[in-house]
Amino acid sequence: MKINLKFVLIIFISFGMMSCKQPASGTQPEQNAEQSEKQDAVRVVNSEEFSSRINAVGDVQLIDVRTPEEVAEGTIAGAINFDFRAEGFEEKLKVLNKDKAVYVFCRSGGRSGNAAAIMKELGFAEIYDLEGGVIAWKEDGRELVK
Repeated sequence: MKINLKFVLIIFISFGMMSCKQPASGTQPEQNAEQSEKQDAVRVVNSEEFSSRINAVGDVQLIDVRTPEEVAEGTIAGAINFDFRAEGFEEKLKVLNKDKAVYVFCRSGGRSGNAAAIMKELGFAEIYDLEGGVIAWKEDGRELVK
């Protein structure tokens, strides 16, 4: 009987201790929402969605982050070139409107992903990164202009 009483007492204390855990902070949902917003600031989209979005926007902020030599081989119509590898890249971004969507691309998606991360850190609200870059754009039969 004493063993059963000790066993019941241990279980009772254990449950009591578990219920004494502090509940999740009231800011937890707020922190999750903030993290979600930051993650949602950059959306990697395929060429179909990218094309659809840039064609739907009148005054689009379309940024080609490749080198001038790469751009000379062809770029997406309406794009401006901010060479990701050139000195002063972040400074050039200051001419863009942070509250307006920005569409960014490169050759295959690496540099544009890095550029999008920088833009996010600088406070850009909505960034679309072309998945697969110009390579995917061409493979999907889309035009480049010189």
